[in-house]
Amino acid sequence: MPDIDGSEPTSQHGLEPGTDSERYLTFLNHLQDVVIAIDDQAAITFNNAPPDNWFHDHAVACLAFSATAAHRLLDIYLKPLAQADLPLQQARRENFQDREIILETPDRPHRIWLSVSGGPLPGGGAIVALRDISDRKQQEANVFHQGLYDDVTQLPNRNLLSDRIGFALAQGQQGRQSLMALLLIGCHQCQALTLPGSGLSPQHMLPVLGQRLKQSIRPEDTVARVGAHTFGVLLEKVATCSAAIEIVERLQQAMAEPFIFGEKPTVLDISIGIALGPLGYLHPEDWLQDAEAALAKAQAQPELGWWMAENSLQVQQDQRLQLEIDLRQAIMGNELRLQYQPIVNMQTREVIGFEALVRWQHPRQGLLSPNTFIPIAEETGLIIPLGWWVLRAACHQMQMWTETLPQAQGLRLSVNMSSKQFFQKSLIEKFKAILEETGFSPHRLSIEITEGVLIEHSDSIIATLQQLQAMGIRLSIDDFGTGYSSLSYLHRFPFNTLKIDRSFIDNADQDFDKLEILQSVVRLAWNLGLDVVAEGVETQKHYAQLKALRCESGQGNLFARPLSPEAAEALINQQGHPPVSDA
Repeated sequence: MPDIDGSEPTSQHGLEPGTDSERYLTFLNHLQDVVIAIDDQAAITFNNAPPDNWFHDHAVACLAFSATAAHRLLDIYLKPLAQADLPLQQARRENFQDREIILETPDRPHRIWLSVSGGPLPGGGAIVALRDISDRKQQEANVFHQGLYDDVTQLPNRNLLSDRIGFALAQGQQGRQSLMALLLIGCHQCQALTLPGSGLSPQHMLPVLGQRLKQSIRPEDTVARVGAHTFGVLLEKVATCSAAIEIVERLQQAMAEPFIFGEKPTVLDISIGIALGPLGYLHPEDWLQDAEAALAKAQAQPELGWWMAENSLQVQQDQRLQLEIDLRQAIMGNELRLQYQPIVNMQTREVIGFEALVRWQHPRQGLLSPNTFIPIAEETGLIIPLGWWVLRAACHQMQMWTETLPQAQGLRLSVNMSSKQFFQKSLIEKFKAILEETGFSPHRLSIEITEGVLIEHSDSIIATLQQLQAMGIRLSIDDFGTGYSSLSYLHRFPFNTLKIDRSFIDNADQDFDKLEILQSVVRLAWNLGLDVVAEGVETQKHYAQLKALRCESGQGNLFARPLSPEAAEALINQQGHPPVSDA
């Protein structure tokens, strides 16, 4: 074995032959440690030969200055040791015990952890003992992993997520952390899908969910499993509140794609609670609790998709996002209102039904028209819970009038349906549940569908429409003539009513081409056996013209503007004959 200067040692072991020397040597050779001694000139004077020759050879090679570049000694932070910090050099200066270093060799895929002790020898020189502690370090790593990572998904657990949140809070208190978002994501069906006998287990299902989440966010963000069926996501360095919501909605879209558990594709519904930070929080648990409270509210109304914690004060800076959050609260609270616009018989001016129209009684901005919030509801998917709220509330109100007002027993109800609402899962079951809950007859209910729904899903919609019609629900195509290929829709789809858009009625008395179109539409409806309802009847001229065309029904401000429930009830009590104004 070469010494530190490259010269050979004077004897094989640095010990003179003899009984005591041989006994000591035998003892040292049976140690698991590698023991190396040097003299004042840093020449190796002794090294034992423990049973693990591989470890012995590499350990001695790495401690010697003649070690190749492929053999490296690293500190615990994986940085190469400087020459002055090599164990033999340190041992010449001072005593030390159980110093941990790492050995890298070219013929081993894993690093070897070493515990090193040493110090100066009496009379000069130094001694170093090295022990392979890789097994112990692996056990410690396993314990560490178990404490900070989830066994099923191999994702960080709540402890590690909390630790990273704590670091973010510390950075935020020093002014070095930008806006962040903490998300808690709950799966509604996970518990039912993993019950005994379901064919699925958490070990099969949860890792797939975790990986989908991990693939759906940015590399710098953290995904963790924080509960039985709950995941947490820490979004760092978010530019604005709106940017955080965009990430949330992209995540929702990714999670809405079918999962393959075994052989059967499964679509899962998830809810997300959001808490913005780090400002306003001192402890990780406070932030987590706000996110948990937001998740609970989102799960109480699954159609909402997500809910933002009320303490997320930063949203006040984003008016568009604030309006969306207010709308979520309005749907869960008692801020939505219905108004009812009469639909009248054009010949007798008798009220034959009402169209339910939603308004929003905003706590700060007052009564808002649909133009203010319906586009946001459509864009964010809030139109789904909003639409079901309208249907339930309108059916409930109509049934109350039916039970208390004899004049209301034959009145029909028209309700608009969004395309997003229409293509929700279990649509038919939802209709049945609402009608059963309210007691309202399906034969008096008319669902208005825009041409846009038909354009987007013409091949898949017919069966659903037929199911609704089989229940007794009437189907109306709304805003007829504003889309494309309208005539083909009337032939292909099972509609009962055609609503003429107000744009065809306005100025029809002065525009001959528009009048011709209006006449053609009415004749077409007759030929197909459809009822016709004209929207936007605003003037006496409109009324007279539509009456002359023998259009059966109409609605508009000429007869009545949308009415509060109290005003609509008063109108019903007038035997269904609204006064015709001269507007």
